[in-house]
Amino acid sequence: MALHKKASQPPVTVTLRIAVTPAERLDYVLGRANSAQFKYLVGKQSGVKPVLAQKSSLKAVPNASLVEARVGVQTKDQGRRYVEVFLPTLQDLCGRQARLTLVEQSVR
Repeated sequence: MALHKKASQPPVTVTLRIAVTPAERLDYVLGRANSAQFKYLVGKQSGVKPVLAQKSSLKAVPNASLVEARVGVQTKDQGRRYVEVFLPTLQDLCGRQARLTLVEQSVR
């Protein structure tokens, strides 16, 4: 009889909501945000383990030009660092294609 160990979820969840202007660039921004390159850069700059950064979830918020990002991290300090680098890094990757504004954030 084999025992299956379920992977535990990271104890802290970071949630960000980012407004995208113009709204037509939402899919472009999501593509950049879901890229391995972006996830690697944010993980490296924030000190979040690469495996956790790669598991970040990014999706469009229905009926709004918003992107919602969620990632699990080990500590609230890691979460704060992740929030600090997320938007500037994504804006750098998007360049002049879209303007991004942080609307909401939580680290719990």
